[in-house]
Amino acid sequence: MTAGIAASAVLGGFAALLLSFIWVAAWSGFTLSVLWGWFVVPMFGLPALSVAQAYGIALVVRAAKGLDTRTEKSPDSFGAALGKACVLAPIACGLLLLLGWVAKAWA
Repeated sequence: MTAGIAASAVLGGFAALLLSFIWVAAWSGFTLSVLWGWFVVPMFGLPALSVAQAYGIALVVRAAKGLDTRTEKSPDSFGAALGKACVLAPIACGLLLLLGWVAKAWA
């Protein structure tokens, strides 16, 4: 019985991890596609981006920047660091959308 509970907990943790990655990816792609549509399309006449295309561009930029090479160790465990990333990324995207909306309304 205990092995079944442990397997269920691992499977649930994996499902939560997968869903959080999908959530962060979708939210960041949505943010970039909206900001692109607000600012880049009117200024440069480039085509609008879908959420998937915007997320793909974000991945290319992240890959071009390279992996984070900080040598300092974080005091957080892997789970805590992942939890922060999954919470802070959507908040940062929401803040960027808010600031972009203000800039668009102001222009």
